[in-house]
Amino acid sequence: MKRKTDKPESKRRKADCPWRCAFAWQNFALTGVAIAFIVVGCLLMLPETDVRNTVGGRYAPSPGPGAFDVRRIKVAPIPCFIGFALMIPAILVKNERMKSEK
Repeated sequence: MKRKTDKPESKRRKADCPWRCAFAWQNFALTGVAIAFIVVGCLLMLPETDVRNTVGGRYAPSPGPGAFDVRRIKVAPIPCFIGFALMIPAILVKNERMKSEK
């Protein structure tokens, strides 16, 4: 027997959940893939450091002769751009559970 204070099932589920995330696992998976692309692009941009003695006896990393290498100038920005472009659908995609709750 239902009491008058009982809420309908759908409203009870929403109220019983103290913390609800705006994203589903698909959003987090897409974000992870995007971050992986960005990290790969940044790793491709890293120079081969050549440590040389500088004025004052300090050691400073120098980009060396490969500073304008094709890998660092043309190839590395591509995965970075793809990663940043994937962040847009990772944030905006709604899954079926979110659509059905509205």
